[in-house]
Amino acid sequence: MAVKTSPTPLPLFGNVFEINRVGIEPFFHGIKDKYGDIHTFWFGETPVVCINDVPTILKTFVKDGETYSGRPLDMMVTDMSRHGRNGLIFTDGPRWIEQRRFALKILRDFGMGKNLMQEKVLDEVTILIQSVKNNIKSGEKEMNLQNIIEIGVASVINAILFGYGFSTVIIFEPI
Repeated sequence: MAVKTSPTPLPLFGNVFEINRVGIEPFFHGIKDKYGDIHTFWFGETPVVCINDVPTILKTFVKDGETYSGRPLDMMVTDMSRHGRNGLIFTDGPRWIEQRRFALKILRDFGMGKNLMQEKVLDEVTILIQSVKNNIKSGEKEMNLQNIIEIGVASVINAILFGYGFSTVIIFEPI
């Protein structure tokens, strides 16, 4: 008798309807409880292996990560819409390795991994916290934090590229 390691998938659809029926979180908790820490579910016609055990995850992806790196082989929609595996997200293999090395080199040249980058981010966080405090002191009950955070991130990027941030220039307005 074979050991069953996954819920029964439907042809073409896999377990998508079951995920939709019970919800994604209850689905994953349920199959973990029923099938154990290593199990498979089907996303359409693609099998997806789930590992829920930290030592196994470390052994699999950290110690033997090269074996599991890469993208799924069958990406018909991507292949048709992008004329193959192009771009930053869907690239795989030697092209991906080359792009990753190039990106890391450029980011290091801009200060990633150095205290300079950390200092710029911490300066911006200080400005953002002060801005939120000022809005609270002025009696604001609601603030759009998404806009404040977006401006902060853009300001860090601007400070790296052009030497100055613009959070000190822009006064954050409440929603």
